[in-house]
Amino acid sequence: MVRTHSLLLTFCTTFLLVAGCQDYAYEEQPNTVVREKRKTFHTSVAQKANILFVVDNSGSMAGEQAQLGQSFSAFRQVLDEKFGPGKYKIAVITTGMESDGCPACSTLSQKRSCINDTGENGRFQDLKGCIWEANACQPSTGSDQPSFDFQPDQTCRVVTSTNQNCFYDSSSYRGTVMVGVTGCGYERGLAPMRKALEGNLLDSYNSGFLDSDAVLAVAIISDEDDCGEVGDVAEKTRTQANICYYASKGVGPMGENVYPGTDKPYALTPVKDYYDFLMAKKGNKEGMVKFAAIVGVKDKNNPDTTVIEYESSTDTSQAKPACTTPPPCSSAAGYCHAFPGTRYIELYKMFAQTGNGFLDTICQNDFHETLLQIATFIACPAFFGLDQQILDPALANLILNGNTVPKYTCTSKEPIIECLGLDDTTTCPSGTTCVETWKYCPYGTHAQKNANGPVTCESGLPSGPDYPGGTLAFANHYDPCTFITQGAIDIELVYVPE
Repeated sequence: MVRTHSLLLTFCTTFLLVAGCQDYAYEEQPNTVVREKRKTFHTSVAQKANILFVVDNSGSMAGEQAQLGQSFSAFRQVLDEKFGPGKYKIAVITTGMESDGCPACSTLSQKRSCINDTGENGRFQDLKGCIWEANACQPSTGSDQPSFDFQPDQTCRVVTSTNQNCFYDSSSYRGTVMVGVTGCGYERGLAPMRKALEGNLLDSYNSGFLDSDAVLAVAIISDEDDCGEVGDVAEKTRTQANICYYASKGVGPMGENVYPGTDKPYALTPVKDYYDFLMAKKGNKEGMVKFAAIVGVKDKNNPDTTVIEYESSTDTSQAKPACTTPPPCSSAAGYCHAFPGTRYIELYKMFAQTGNGFLDTICQNDFHETLLQIATFIACPAFFGLDQQILDPALANLILNGNTVPKYTCTSKEPIIECLGLDDTTTCPSGTTCVETWKYCPYGTHAQKNANGPVTCESGLPSGPDYPGGTLAFANHYDPCTFITQGAIDIELVYVPE
């Protein structure tokens, strides 16, 4: 008599954003392979994306804006490949919110540290800016705070595949991403993000952006921390914008919990409020919202090392930088430094628990690779969640839409080269190594992608209650969404004894 044992395994994918589960039954037979009962499951996936860029327009951001613009071609190429024409929308806002410390420009004689007519208070940017030197637009600048020139164009509030040059035109060096450097010094990335996506603006100034069936992606680019909502901190004090760090940390440089001479505590609107807001925009469906932060971070692979520390114990002390942009960045005013983006990192970690968070450092000279990764991140899940544990990952073969995924591949992206194992030192091209293509991380751990290396399973952030079986993740060089067509993915797991 042949004894059989059946195992039902369900894959719960959060690919762009409509969650789906897939059941697989296996029959175990003695002295034979474990044969899968072939059954096809289709998981619906969102085929549209709405992408909101929140760009810091304070005095230190000219170089970063130029980098974003010059790297946009790589970003839109991935969007064109993954989504296609008419399937994605992009908008730009700034970190400026009108407040006591940042009044409207109409009340000042010069437009510095004030709120402009557009691109502020959550309004979509419709001014195509450029760095203005020698009476012409320039691709870059050696000045700390260069002049900008702006041309209004209301058709650029929402960028699609038909007007991509609105975001950045490489021939004229103009675009809505070039938001200038005269913005508010009390940088707020989360408050204008929420305001931009709320009913009042969405139904008027920001109309035509949000689609009910599209993934919502928010990307924040800033070299400072978030300063919460207007009113969270006392502005126009001796501390100036340093108070944002005191309130973010909850403790000032002298160990105080309130600003001296006031009864206002050091506290900001909880980051969880913004997470809840974004999730509610998509009916609390995991995977329907993605968050990316390009901010000041010490180690993007270990974000907990980024904390607020002070230069001194004086009542107006600045925070210490989290990172420094390498040469050729140079600045007499210290604009090659970025400060800890702890609140953005906190929001990233909330989304990262379900594979929907992305983090990178702003301290770099070229954003091409970062924007490429963000576009892929928006278009493809970081991992696949399971409802039951994999009994023996060493005996499992993975198949995506009928394509067998090699167990080991070289860390080169093109072409994908299969190799023999971790000790294979001859197959891979120079500068690459043989790593596991995919990794199973059991419940209680989370998958950590490493640049040019394998996935590791880290403790501290569990895979989440919806994934009691853990997660499957792919090495950074391997894109599983290559095999996704027609908005569906079929995942098969086949056990083969050694």
